[in-house]
Amino acid sequence: MCFTKNEKRKSMFKFTNFFIVLLILGMASTKLFAQEKFERESRLKRIDVPEKALGFIDSLKIKSRVKWYFEQGLERSSIEAKYKKDKKRHSIEFDSLGNIEDVEIELQWKKLPIKLQDSIISQLQKDCTKHKIEKVQIQFTGELEALFAKLKIPEKVVPLTTRYEIIVKCSSNNSVNLFEYLFNEDGVIISRSKIIFKNSSNLEF
Repeated sequence: MCFTKNEKRKSMFKFTNFFIVLLILGMASTKLFAQEKFERESRLKRIDVPEKALGFIDSLKIKSRVKWYFEQGLERSSIEAKYKKDKKRHSIEFDSLGNIEDVEIELQWKKLPIKLQDSIISQLQKDCTKHKIEKVQIQFTGELEALFAKLKIPEKVVPLTTRYEIIVKCSSNNSVNLFEYLFNEDGVIISRSKIIFKNSSNLEF
């Protein structure tokens, strides 16, 4: 079967475009699933906390004790305020200048909507031959005023982006590792990062 020059060019053009699409998808997949997360956490004295962060926390008038931490990651550092309210662990993260980044509140797995649970479990079953959920947090990001309102009145509806952070012990390919997953409100995966430690140790189920 013979092809004209134009047909050959069109065929080559389609093949090249197809190859580029595959390459982009492959790179996106690698970016999503080949991340590593390392955080070294150390206590921070109140005197060393940026004024912006202190002002935000003080304005909440938190009744329980607030503990401050400095977190050093692979590419960036942050400051975190941790406290308990209504028997729930709260974590408020700021950048190194004291600008608020997100709010995380620990939840029980069974408190998540069933549809969301099913979506998350479906993803975990794809990634792990065996898994154990270690920690669940709801994460809010948005404008400072909206985050403040949500922290003061949890039931209040405010314009915030809601995500779910799940820490999972995952067994696959004869190894066991901890992973941090981030899902949107519909249970669609946003990121998956392998948690690495300063002193490596074997994890067992």
